[in-house]
Amino acid sequence: MRNNYAVLFILLNKRLFKKPSFVIILCMIPLVVFGLKLISKQESGIVRIALVDQAKDSTDAASGARDIIDHLMDNDSVFLYSECVSEEEALKLLEIDSIDAIWVFPKDYDERVAAFTQGLITEQAPSDAEKKGNGKDRKNIAGKGDNAVTVIEREDNVLLQLARMELFGSMYSDLSYSLFKNFIDLRITGGKNPDSTAFRRYYDNERNSGSLFKYRDYDGTQVQAQGNGYLFTPVRGMLLLLLLLGGLAAAMYYRDDLDKEIFIWMPVGNRWIFEHIYLMTALLDSGIVVFVTFMITGLGGNIIRELALMVLYLLSACCFCSIIRKITPGLKSLATLIPILLLAMLVICPVFIYIRQLKVLQLICPPFYYLMAENNPRYLLYFALYTAVIIVVDVLTDLGSRCSG
Repeated sequence: MRNNYAVLFILLNKRLFKKPSFVIILCMIPLVVFGLKLISKQESGIVRIALVDQAKDSTDAASGARDIIDHLMDNDSVFLYSECVSEEEALKLLEIDSIDAIWVFPKDYDERVAAFTQGLITEQAPSDAEKKGNGKDRKNIAGKGDNAVTVIEREDNVLLQLARMELFGSMYSDLSYSLFKNFIDLRITGGKNPDSTAFRRYYDNERNSGSLFKYRDYDGTQVQAQGNGYLFTPVRGMLLLLLLLGGLAAAMYYRDDLDKEIFIWMPVGNRWIFEHIYLMTALLDSGIVVFVTFMITGLGGNIIRELALMVLYLLSACCFCSIIRKITPGLKSLATLIPILLLAMLVICPVFIYIRQLKVLQLICPPFYYLMAENNPRYLLYFALYTAVIIVVDVLTDLGSRCSG
């Protein structure tokens, strides 16, 4: 009997590979993933910002502003920066919606930053050095309030607010140095400016250039911070849904073959096993291609864990598709349900975002466990439990369909 099942699996596989559409889909899976991976490495900012350095062509160029602009232009980020020669040019681009915002750095950027930090210091109680030396200038210094950067936007939204946070982070180095220098100047030396070159060298030597943040997975594995790879992030979930689509399509073809009585010769007692061999034929071929694609492109994690997840997914998806086929009244109803089901899973499962309020619906879907187990080892156990439960449910629905039939 086992040999008969093996022969049946081979024959069904040959039948499937005679369909050009199936072969094309299998070939497209790695090609599309590699294509998206290449696209994700290109410029793909979700917010476009023009940078204007008003001191670019002047003799007293503001080095601080230049450093910030160069840093933003070279930074791997979801924000796409471009430099404009003048504010007028940037405004024209903003009018035609080619950009989302303009950041203008004035000629006297360094002086404005210095005035701002001096104001922060002198707003506090004056020290003995200030009282003796430059206490009379305290009011004038504190009163300087010219903005260091001018921000021009068509509208203020969450993305632009996040972009400004990146600007604040880029300006932090200048602000901290200026605050440190002015504190020493106003509070320690009493207005006697030390040698700026030596002062800067001392500051740079004492500064900690390491990262404040450390990125790691749930299990403690250290990972690299993602830049603009957000286009590549949902590919894993979309491939799992594509795999499920193959299983649902196979279930639809199996329903059609049953209606045509092609397998009328198959004993009723063996129908459950035969149906799952039929469905697994499509799922296994697609699953192998998806698994290899995961590992080659870097979408997959540990190969042993990934293999265990794929085996559980193929088993659970096979039973899931079988249950959907049995509870659907006819072929047309099943064909109508498939796209609706996949679109719903695109929202329910954490393909793009994780919506916690849909937890009850998420527990029904096989892709949810696979995606959650990627960074949470506990979900591998939950996935095994889910697979066992859905097999039992599949057997019970099969018995129920026989009794009703």
